[in-house]
Amino acid sequence: MHAPQSIRVSASVMSHPSRSDSAGRVAERTGLPLAGLALDPEPDGPPTALRSAAVAFGSAARYDTTHHLVLQDDARPAEGFARTVQRYLGSHPEAAVSFFVEWGSRTATLARWAVFTGAGAVPVVNPYVPTVALALPSELSVALGRFLAEEGRTAEPDDREVLRFVRRAGVSALVAVPNPVEHEELPSLVGNAGHGARLSACFASEAVAAPETSVLEPPRPLPHLNWTTGVPSLIDLDNDVPGAHLPLARGLVSWGAHEAGLASGLTAALTARPGADSLRTLLPQPHLTSVWHTAVANGAVLEGRWPGVVGGLRARLGEPAVERALATLVPGALRTRVDVTALEEHRSEVVGLTLAALEHGAEHCPAPKEAL
Repeated sequence: MHAPQSIRVSASVMSHPSRSDSAGRVAERTGLPLAGLALDPEPDGPPTALRSAAVAFGSAARYDTTHHLVLQDDARPAEGFARTVQRYLGSHPEAAVSFFVEWGSRTATLARWAVFTGAGAVPVVNPYVPTVALALPSELSVALGRFLAEEGRTAEPDDREVLRFVRRAGVSALVAVPNPVEHEELPSLVGNAGHGARLSACFASEAVAAPETSVLEPPRPLPHLNWTTGVPSLIDLDNDVPGAHLPLARGLVSWGAHEAGLASGLTAALTARPGADSLRTLLPQPHLTSVWHTAVANGAVLEGRWPGVVGGLRARLGEPAVERALATLVPGALRTRVDVTALEEHRSEVVGLTLAALEHGAEHCPAPKEAL
């Protein structure tokens, strides 16, 4: 990590001309004086975010700043957002820093672990770089804009093309935790309507005076419930290829869990919740078991890597970031398969179930050191 330095930030909000009013409100809400709009230069062309993204990142050339921030027109920055941006970019001046990660992604799991362990940023482990709110060094932003305009593949989402660019440039991609940006659910213009609600894994509505900016060092195993398939797996971050992904239940058994014990643990957790019947209705099988296994595996990894962290979470439920991190695992993973609006009405039960699963994993099947 670098010592905080003098940072000057400009910003562009990428948008379609039909949503320029919304984009203007986002620009104003950033609190950054050098914030403008970057509108799609071909608004009647085929739906793609690449065109406006190229304009937005390339707009860094207009400003005498150290960094350029690009936001989408459905971003909602927190109060005090500008201060948070300054703090993170001062600590990580050479990185690409995202200020949002959606709740069902791989990186969202790391973001929750960062909240629980006290880290302030996580590396991006998605097969894309989150682009709802992304800042880069200004020269790099200009280069990215040129790359998207000249080499961007129109069949690919802009966030995957950004990952291709940062890998080529050898730049670290990080996510700030808690997220100082939330994602509003405006109608998608580029075909993402089927992705379900894409909210933050851990949104903080107000800036912290001096946020922690240290980067979490993740262990190798990453439990992940794929929101597109509904299938839970154990990903080895050192060998992240589909053929190496392990069925999550098999991974848990290798750490000492037993199928009967996992099932009885779920039953006990539901019995202890006043709203158990509602959860069973809202989370039908096999989704209930899948998300239980996923949360149990999270607890197992946390206990193996950071002993005692899970045991302290119940006393920290009053911390907004902790409560939010616990509340988002279930709906984030199952957002295309269950009614997340109805689930939000039972938020306390969801938090309780998630915490019980973490505690079960920490107690009964902590990941062994050799797996980490």
